[in-house]
Amino acid sequence: METYTHELDAIDLQILRILQDNSRLTTKELAQKIHLSVTPTYERQRRLERLGYIKGYVAVLDANKMERGFMVFCNVSMKQINKQIANDFRNTVAGWPEATECYNISGDGDYLLKICVSSMQKYQQFILDKLGEFPYISQVRSFFVMDTLKLTYGFSM
Repeated sequence: METYTHELDAIDLQILRILQDNSRLTTKELAQKIHLSVTPTYERQRRLERLGYIKGYVAVLDANKMERGFMVFCNVSMKQINKQIANDFRNTVAGWPEATECYNISGDGDYLLKICVSSMQKYQQFILDKLGEFPYISQVRSFFVMDTLKLTYGFSM
């Protein structure tokens, strides 16, 4: 992945910090916060999008209200792995709405999935009907989230 951090100045970093907190700001509101006029603010924001610093804008939903508050991290180990199996797994996981995040990891296991469902029964159904059907999985270790101590969608700059 190509990085462009050399192209960012203090104002760019300020824009990124502000938009992480509230991406719904209008260009005018953002311009007021960074003490620039609207046009250069708009151009900077579009440049940050074009360079890939801003990948998109999302609404953060309440998992409990969406009946997806039962959270599990699954450490998945494969029997074997190659390019085709990895691509098949990537494409399969992309179709699972229960899997909100998936990471290819090193160490103990090959993948780490974040699964959000409504209950233990729904998780069991996910394991049996979806994850368990993928042919190259050798082991799944489940870690059930009891409490969220920190949840940050951005990062400090």
